[in-house]
Amino acid sequence: MENIGMLSIERGLRAALTNPKESPRIIEALNWDGSQVSRFLSGQLGLTIDKVDAALGALGYVCVKPKYLDAMATLCQVGANCECARRGMGECGSGN
Repeated sequence: MENIGMLSIERGLRAALTNPKESPRIIEALNWDGSQVSRFLSGQLGLTIDKVDAALGALGYVCVKPKYLDAMATLCQVGANCECARRGMGECGSGN
């Protein structure tokens, strides 16, 4: 699968549906046929709300809230397993 990087869901679906190795998995997850794929790629068919979870799962995407990512960023900066901080001796690498 293509590196997600800065891809949108739309671009991820387009990339997967035009890749012969990946498209069968997406088509099956969405319960689509070839004509629906063609219509989606041409902008004549949208993704209905009941298919969103299946599409994201088939792409290997997961939804997380910014609050979760903010917490992870903080833990990575501080050191989620920082023995010094856990013992009250300041954060590793902070010079404290």
